[in-house]
Amino acid sequence: MINPSAFFKFVSFERKDILENGQIRFAPLGEFNDPFELVPAITPLSSEFLESMSRISKEEFDCIKFSEDDRVFSFERESQLDNYQKIYKEKIRNFGILCLSSNDHVNPFLSVSVPEKKDPRTNILMWSHYANSHSGFVIEFDTTFMAGLEIKKVEYSNYRSFLTFEDIDDNNFKKIFYRKSEEWMYEQEYRAVLPLNEASLLKNNKYHLFDFDKKSIKSITFGCMMDEDKKQEIISLIENDKEFGEVFFIHALLNDNDFFLDFYQTSGSWTNHPSPFDYKVFREVAQQKKYGK
Repeated sequence: MINPSAFFKFVSFERKDILENGQIRFAPLGEFNDPFELVPAITPLSSEFLESMSRISKEEFDCIKFSEDDRVFSFERESQLDNYQKIYKEKIRNFGILCLSSNDHVNPFLSVSVPEKKDPRTNILMWSHYANSHSGFVIEFDTTFMAGLEIKKVEYSNYRSFLTFEDIDDNNFKKIFYRKSEEWMYEQEYRAVLPLNEASLLKNNKYHLFDFDKKSIKSITFGCMMDEDKKQEIISLIENDKEFGEVFFIHALLNDNDFFLDFYQTSGSWTNHPSPFDYKVFREVAQQKKYGK
């Protein structure tokens, strides 16, 4: 498996505070748009029983006879289910998740490439759902934006994760952080998980913020519906902050003919277009297209 060369965060304009403060949020249970997020199935079946069942055939299973003690044990386990669901929720609330997007097709030359839909920034649904209907922006981080941070790819499945009581007792529930329904595959998600008590700042007693290296930001991509004055505010913010390194500013624009986005850098180079184009003229064209002139 090829490791991504960068990670992307789709945000609304209001999240420019990420750039201002060099801090990013890790969200806890209850702060996700997927109601199944961090809500695994909890089974009263024991880990020992499940492990033994995995080693036998169906014919052997059909021959098993359960004793009265087995039935009493099963009843006791079943009666503890509600309690373990509460214990799990108490434990899982101590962790926060950073959701990012990436894949094996990150294009380092997005503004000079042929038409494509592979790079994460070309994902129209991600712009719509997480960047305020294309009026926000995308932050590109290099892979070392937080020292020592483990980032793992999300597994998409039609089967929910499940936990046993033993998993909960032993804090063995890491797997539930990285599994989602196949319906979310378009997000191409990668995740990092940290204990919330390690946050650099707790804002408004709700937002757990963690420091990252501003020099790790490689580019900012502006949505095709983002106002020019808001773009300039972000550009000025970065250019006037010496903590940033070299950051490329990329602009998305609706393609005239097909369902994909064109991209150009502030310097004027196009994505999905064979010839160079003067930036001032390009911006005028973009504004006319945006406002239907």
